[in-house]
Formats: sequence, structure tokens, C-alpha cells
Amino acid sequence: MVQEIAPNVLVETGYHGANVGCIITGEGVILIDAPMLPDEARAWRAEIQSRTDQEILYIINTDHHRGHVMGNQYFLTATVIAHEFAWKNMKSYGESFRTRLLNLYRNRIPSAVQEWEENLKIVEPKITFTDRTVFYKGDKEIHLIPVGGHTAATTVIYLPRDRILFAGDLVVTDRPPFLSQSSTKRWLKALAYVRKLRFDVLVPGHGELSGKEATEKMSEFLRMVRSNVRSAYHAGLSKADTARSLKDLIHFWPIPPFEKPKADRRFKSSLSRVWNEVRAEETAKAKAKARAEKEAAKEAQAAGGA
Repeated sequence: MVQEIAPNVLVETGYHGANVGCIITGEGVILIDAPMLPDEARAWRAEIQSRTDQEILYIINTDHHRGHVMGNQYFLTATVIAHEFAWKNMKSYGESFRTRLLNLYRNRIPSAVQEWEENLKIVEPKITFTDRTVFYKGDKEIHLIPVGGHTAATTVIYLPRDRILFAGDLVVTDRPPFLSQSSTKRWLKALAYVRKLRFDVLVPGHGELSGKEATEKMSEFLRMVRSNVRSAYHAGLSKADTARSLKDLIHFWPIPPFEKPKADRRFKSSLSRVWNEVRAEETAKAKAKARAEKEAAKEAQAAGGA
């Protein structure tokens, strides 16, 4: 269902790939991500056209994952904007990406696959950024803030005058977050950062609208996962054994019916990623400790010689 969450700011949370947004500025339309399924993209375009005759100028992709970027091809008059890292990843989407996509959806949404087999384009960004970027259109002030965490490209879109935050997949509310390309340490820092922004409405990447409480729940989950993985690592569990032993942590979240077939596999992949992250952190700590002890021993020896 389309919701107008501020004057001329629309959100649709019912589409398959990700939540999408629309900002009608008075000088043109700006989209936040775009529906990945052809029928839903056409419905979204029709909804926008029913509200304004302004041209769709830009699509801002909040990261490079398929649910956020595949819909770019249905709005070809728009210039795509995304983080530089998203652009680098999208450039690599070739035949293997296409084959995986078609195989994944062939039985689930055959009508979409039929269209994709005839016409599937990855429309890459023409404008990229690496730092916080602010631009103005009409009465809208729009901040593109790269925060990382979920991916190195993850960007939140902040509308300070409207007190709205489009959080992308930095925050999800209806399913387990995807951690397999993440830095959970960076993710926690990003959540702490966005909590300081002044907003009343948070649009998650997936799930229903929320407020700052959704960032707290994400932080709670990430801290829980990191703590449990660290304990398993210190107990000597391998990456595979850690993923198996902690698989029930997935039930912190609801699991949508369409996600269930792949949810366990994806969560084990997420746990493996966190295990790698924790191992790197612990290895760095051990090296730093060894260096400090070596320096302390040198200082003690020098003091004794004096």
C-alpha cells in the first residue's frame, strides 16, 4: 500500500525486492530504489504518474543488491545515483548474475522470468559519491549519507526538513538481515550514528515503517550475534561448527513464508562472515598485545641497564 509519509514523499512497503520511495520536489521526481519485478515497476510508475506529471529525474540506489537496483531498467529517463562501491559491483553483473537470477525466480515468479529472459538490463549509476552529499530540489533537502555496515556501499537518505530517514538495508524489520557482505562492527557504528539524526519516520529496506526503535533492535541483534560468535571462536569451534551451533539465533526475527526455503542457508552464510570478522579482530588484538609486551620488555631491559 502506498503511503504519503510527508507532503510529496511516498513510500511503498509491499513490493517484492525492497521498499521504495518517491520524492516529488516541484522540479522533478526522485526515486529511492525501484521495484525489481516488472509488474510492480509498472504499478509504481502508474502511481507516480497519477500524482504528478513531473519527470523522474533520478533513482538513488541504497546499495547494489538486486532488490534495490534491478528496477532501474524500468525508469530509463532517470539518472541513477549510487555509492562508488555499488557502481563497481554492478559493473561486474554479467552472465552468471543473470543465470542465478533466472534460476532463483523461475518457479517462484515465472511471469517475471519470462520478461527478464527477453530483456534484462543492469542500469549502472552515472553519478557516484563516496562522502556525504547534499542536494536541493524544489523545497526538498536531500542528504545521501554513506554509512556502510550491511555492505560497503550502503547509504541512507535523510530528509531533515521532512524528518524522514530512508535507511535501506541498514535496518530491516520483517526478516533476518543479510550479513554475508557485512562488517557488523561498522554496522553498529552506523546505527549509533543514524540514531543521532533528527527523524520521526524510518523507512527500512524491508518491512513496515518504524522509528528509532528499529535501529535499537538491529543493534541488539548484531551485538547478540557478535557475542555468541566470539564465544564460539574462543571455545575453539570452527567456522562451520559455529554456524551450525548458532543457527537458532535466526528466530530473533520473523521469517516471511517466501524467505523460509533459503533462510537457514543464508543465515549460516551470515554467521560464517561474522566468524571471519571476529577471527580478524582477535588476531589483530593478539598481535597488538604481543607488540605491547615486546615494547614493555625492551623498556624494562633499558631501565635495568641504566
